[in-house]
Amino acid sequence: MLRGRRIANLGLGKATSLAYSVARIRSWRYGEIEVVSGKLNAIYPRWWPKMASEWEAIRDLVLRPLPTDVCRVYYSFPLRSPGFMAVLYAHSGPNTRFNTLRRGVSSVDEIAAIWDVQAIVCEATNKRLTERLLNRLGYVRHATSLGKNNYIKRLK
Repeated sequence: MLRGRRIANLGLGKATSLAYSVARIRSWRYGEIEVVSGKLNAIYPRWWPKMASEWEAIRDLVLRPLPTDVCRVYYSFPLRSPGFMAVLYAHSGPNTRFNTLRRGVSSVDEIAAIWDVQAIVCEATNKRLTERLLNRLGYVRHATSLGKNNYIKRLK
C-alpha cells in the first residue's frame, strides 16, 4: 500500500497540518486525507482523482483491510463543477471509531473552507452510514434522480 501511495504522490509531498499548509492544499485539486486514532496524520496530494466502484469497496473490505482505527477519505474539486467539493471514496477498517470518522469529516470541512466552496457532495453507499448519521454531520439527501444515496452539505 505504501508503494502505491509513493507513486501516486511522486514529487508532490504531503501536508501534516491544515493550518500551516493552506497554500499547498489550495494548489491540490485531488487529495487523500488520512486520519489515525482520531488525529489527522497527513493529507496526500494525488495526480488524478480516485475512481471508486462497488468492486473496489468489496476488494478493500476483503483483500486490503485497514489497520485498527484508520480512516482514509479521497476528495476532488471537479473542473466541471467549480465551487463544489466531491468526496469520492472513504475507506475505514472494521474497528474504526466514531471519533476517527468525525475527524475525517471535519478535515473535509476544513479543506472545503480553504477552497471556499459552496457545497460538499458525496454518494454514501455503506451500511454503517445511515441517513440519521449523515444528517447529524450536516448532509442532506440530494439529487434523487441520480440514485437514493446522494447527499450534499451546503456551506453558503
